[in-house]
Amino acid sequence: MTVIRDREPGIQMRTLFVPAPLVAGPLVLGGDEAHHGRTVLRLRAGDEVRLADGDGSEAVARVTEVDRQQLTLDVAQPQSLAPSPAALLTVAVAAPKGDRFTDLVRMLTELGVGAIQPLSCERGEREPNLERARRVAIEALKQCRRSHLPRLGPLVDLPTLAGSGSHLIVLDPDGTSAQPGRPMPTTLIIGPEGGFTATETDAVRQAGARAVRLASPILRIETAAVAAAAVWVAAWESDA
Repeated sequence: MTVIRDREPGIQMRTLFVPAPLVAGPLVLGGDEAHHGRTVLRLRAGDEVRLADGDGSEAVARVTEVDRQQLTLDVAQPQSLAPSPAALLTVAVAAPKGDRFTDLVRMLTELGVGAIQPLSCERGEREPNLERARRVAIEALKQCRRSHLPRLGPLVDLPTLAGSGSHLIVLDPDGTSAQPGRPMPTTLIIGPEGGFTATETDAVRQAGARAVRLASPILRIETAAVAAAAVWVAAWESDA
């Protein structure tokens, strides 16, 4: 299997998601992806499509048969794409309500972050629908021709996060300006709309987290998460 660096935007053709492992040869695809291929992409026998498994492998496949329930494809030799520096970034965020969390997941997937972790806080202990979030992430992966799907969940509390061993960055209006530095495993922490309690703030500081601020001191959760991630991704990708 050929190994290359993750590329943007990738192979310029329509994309279907295939769970790993992706291997060369005949493939029968059913379920949601077959439905998407038939009714949305309107694939016909002889068409070519890009397959991605979300774990860094992609391949070109030729459609050999289409019926009401499934697609049959002939898969060429897959390529394994090395993750971009953005994959070193985890976003731990107090999940906002409803579609706001799935919007956050979609945009962070577009940016290429490595993981998205809902954060359990005293002022915001909401466990989002991770299955729905995964479906949204898969759609974003296909639309943006990404090759790596971010890890989603599980719900994590601050003490667990503090012991993760990752370089911790917490968004704070009173923090210093953002300076991403060199690429390294990093977790961006975005608290709930009511803010962290004093106990939580102390726990994060004792874990060695660095407080940083964004240009605007007051942002919605999803805006803050995406804006912060974009700062780190842009800095790391420019140095890659």
